[in-house]
Amino acid sequence: MKFSKSSRIMLLWGASIGLVVYFSLLPQAEFPVDFWNADKVYHCAAYAWLAVLPMIGFLIRRLAVSAALAMIILGALLEIGQYYIPGRAFSLLDIMANSLGVLLGIYLGNCLRSRRRS
Repeated sequence: MKFSKSSRIMLLWGASIGLVVYFSLLPQAEFPVDFWNADKVYHCAAYAWLAVLPMIGFLIRRLAVSAALAMIILGALLEIGQYYIPGRAFSLLDIMANSLGVLLGIYLGNCLRSRRRS
């Protein structure tokens, strides 16, 4: 079975969401590189990735932006879930890092979409 480029991107997006959910709900996350506030960089990068994929995968821009912005809600819900997991904590700064990542991902996705059209 052959998948279109858009379908492959959407499959990658779904798998990426699954990985972010899994790692967000682990009792204690270990980061490969650790420095002061390293987790904020990881949050921002992960959510930028989760936002850029629908921006380049969905053909309808409005749907792409809506899907990307939904990642902010996902991040907030996962942060709330972390409150109930031993070794994890709810953090408004993490939600802010997630949101910044989504906005960066939307911006990058828009740049990539405009390049693809020209």
